[in-house]
Amino acid sequence: MEIQDKVKRAAHILMLRSHSKPGVRGWELRRALGDEYIKIIDLLDKELSDIGLRVAIKTEKGDEPSSKDDYDDSFFFVTFRSPPDWPEIRGSGWRIDELAALAVSISLIAGRGGKARYEEILDVLTKKIPERRARALITRFIKQGYLSGEDELELGWRTFVEVDVKGLLKTVIGASKQSTS
Repeated sequence: MEIQDKVKRAAHILMLRSHSKPGVRGWELRRALGDEYIKIIDLLDKELSDIGLRVAIKTEKGDEPSSKDDYDDSFFFVTFRSPPDWPEIRGSGWRIDELAALAVSISLIAGRGGKARYEEILDVLTKKIPERRARALITRFIKQGYLSGEDELELGWRTFVEVDVKGLLKTVIGASKQSTS
């Protein structure tokens, strides 16, 4: 199989959802593309950059893989290269209040060192939305993989793939500095 055919096959594998959560494990790509699958993924990433997408590679804990063994156990995803614009988000089914609640939840957890109690997040959200809606949103964020845990919530696998947490925190801190001055 030629390199271009392998790049095309890699794109198909990454875009087709075959598990309960998106993404493909490295060992699955190695099995389908051969031992040089990392090079194939790099070529695909370069091609996807022309249309504003990228291949994200994350370990179970949300880190970048550091060794060849880490790549085999990591998840590979296709995601945006830069944050999407509002018209793109609006067409995805997200409402602005839901995105705000997600941003607040992620910021609160990240600002607390990676963990926050469920009740803390609920308290913050219920200052702006009804408690029933806040509980439903937290449950949705957990089901979708943005958050994980029960009593003590952490950032989920999907947050590490889709959200620039550092950029979000800079934005939140910048906004709070502007509102206090």
